[in-house]
Amino acid sequence: MEQRNPACHSVLTIEKISKNIAGKILLDQADLLVHPGERVGLIGPNGTGKTTLLRMILGEVESDAGSIRLRGGTRIGLLRQEIRDAGQTLLAETLSGDEELTALRQERLQIESHLQKTLPDAEHAQQVARMGEIDLRLAAIHAYSAEGRAATILTGLGFATEDLLRPLHDFSGGWRMRSQLARLLFSSPDLLLLDEPTNHLDLESAAWLENHLKKNAGAQALIIVSHDRAFLNRATTVTVELENGRLTRFSGPFDAWLEQKATLLNTLEKQAAQTSRRREELECFIRRFRAKATKAKQVQSRIKALERLEPVAMTAPSARPPRIRFPTPPACSQEVIRIRRLKKSYGEKTILSEVNLEIKRAQKIGLVGINGAGKSTLLKLIAGDLTPDGGSITLGDRVQVARFAQHAQETLQPQQSVLESAAAAAPPHYGETALRSLLGGLLFSGDAVKTRVADLSGGERVRLALAHLFLSGANLLLLDEPANHLDMAARAALEEALSDYPGAVMLVTHDRDLMEAACEALWVVANGQVTVWEGSLEGYLEQAIHAISTPTPLPNSPSPATGSLREIRRQSAQIRDRLRQETQGARRQLEHVEKKIATLEEEQHRLQAILAAPDAYAAEFKERLKNDMARLGQLENELHNAMATWEQLSLEIAEREAAAEQALARLRANDDANQNDTP
Repeated sequence: MEQRNPACHSVLTIEKISKNIAGKILLDQADLLVHPGERVGLIGPNGTGKTTLLRMILGEVESDAGSIRLRGGTRIGLLRQEIRDAGQTLLAETLSGDEELTALRQERLQIESHLQKTLPDAEHAQQVARMGEIDLRLAAIHAYSAEGRAATILTGLGFATEDLLRPLHDFSGGWRMRSQLARLLFSSPDLLLLDEPTNHLDLESAAWLENHLKKNAGAQALIIVSHDRAFLNRATTVTVELENGRLTRFSGPFDAWLEQKATLLNTLEKQAAQTSRRREELECFIRRFRAKATKAKQVQSRIKALERLEPVAMTAPSARPPRIRFPTPPACSQEVIRIRRLKKSYGEKTILSEVNLEIKRAQKIGLVGINGAGKSTLLKLIAGDLTPDGGSITLGDRVQVARFAQHAQETLQPQQSVLESAAAAAPPHYGETALRSLLGGLLFSGDAVKTRVADLSGGERVRLALAHLFLSGANLLLLDEPANHLDMAARAALEEALSDYPGAVMLVTHDRDLMEAACEALWVVANGQVTVWEGSLEGYLEQAIHAISTPTPLPNSPSPATGSLREIRRQSAQIRDRLRQETQGARRQLEHVEKKIATLEEEQHRLQAILAAPDAYAAEFKERLKNDMARLGQLENELHNAMATWEQLSLEIAEREAAAEQALARLRANDDANQNDTP
């Protein structure tokens, strides 16, 4: 357990807070300090009150007792699970996260419009002075790079460049949740509260978010609630456990907490054993000598010592994760599935093109690739839920396919109990004991199996839908984000179950631990193709972070797997030549825009110097002042547009360079492999 100096100036101070909801104690005299720059992982089982605590910090929920104090001037932001439905564009919605920027820009536009009118000298001068104050503040908050910074966040979270000017209501619920995360990150509050931030992200965007939080934390404090163990390990530096109504700080991320918690439990057990022995000794002495007058003094002394002996407050040991036991799937042929020249498009957009794949019995494949690349489409095609535009998908002998997706819960019968629902999906002769064991692994234990489906929460329905999948008798499981709505214990059980599962698996998930534990191979879905990734998941994500926002990737290079070293180096030269050709126009434009910005800034500084002169507002210069102000306003608009163009061109060049570097890295890896194979 971590020891901190309470005198340190904290961003957040929680003292003796208590909260009781519907007779359930969530917080009981809880204390916590959060310091500038700390990245805190808030952990605890579902229902312990983590989200309630975040809302209490924000001031939306009152505590029953105690106090929550923020350092003076602290700006606070919470990622909500509700979806905003603003009518503005995606980029404008993100920019609106910075309320000061939005207000200053709006006020400046109003002043510019006002100055076009004929005004009394005093009012005119007042408006000009206010505009000068606004310009200074806009420069201080880096307003001219705002669009570029917002675009970087949006593309990092998986949006394409062409999405930025689309209306927010055009996007699905999951993408609008991403937009709210982008809005919150752009606002850069002093205390950032993130409640399950990876729920609507893919693996690549989650990795980008980890990297962004680490690079941009600075003095910003974070509190993150997440069941994603890998995310917590990479994104946090402190762990706070909410248990039995108390908040306990531990130094380090989640895995460090596990070690420290085990040590703490061991220490408490020893203390409890010592206290128990001491209590027995005192009670034994009191019983033996209570009736003897000669021992009265010693007896009274023991009685007082017994009264002072406080019990050790034991914390419950971490329960062993439940275990999910799959029914044994039926035997099937060695080749589970063969895909040849598979094609799929949505309208004019090609998702998969000429895909050739084979999956063998018991092979476990992790599908990776940015959102929209075609991972879910591939699973739907294999499951038969979509019809391909071309090519063939051939299942092996006795292969049975089952697909899990988030909408699977919609097929459940609301009037059935959990146990009845599972029994209806189970294979023949699958007993109730085995059913209860499977459901227990998905956190339906005891009387919970008697709950009606209609009364289950959304997360519980997802878990029951998973049970249906596991009971289907399939020997090829297609899993699309199966870990959503599972807490850490259930995720650990799912990892173990998939690792032991004797059938074949294709998995899409943003949970890095689940991907690494369950999958023996990674396939990258990108640019209409599915290719084998020869490196580690960590290596893939490092490259994906740099290339995640590429709007128009370079055309696929021919596979170098069987090419000669000369061919590999020829392809490298082609990639570099193509990069030069595709960026030379943008580079020329960028050079032109940079010169234009320099010219505009020079004129802006000249006019600002004129307006700063004491006699600039004299009556005889009124007409010149009006013209200068009008021109200054034009300059601001021209500079704003030029900077936006500069940001867009720079982003385009950087994206193409990242895509080229990714292609070159694949070729270099193949070159190294060929050299190692050379005798």
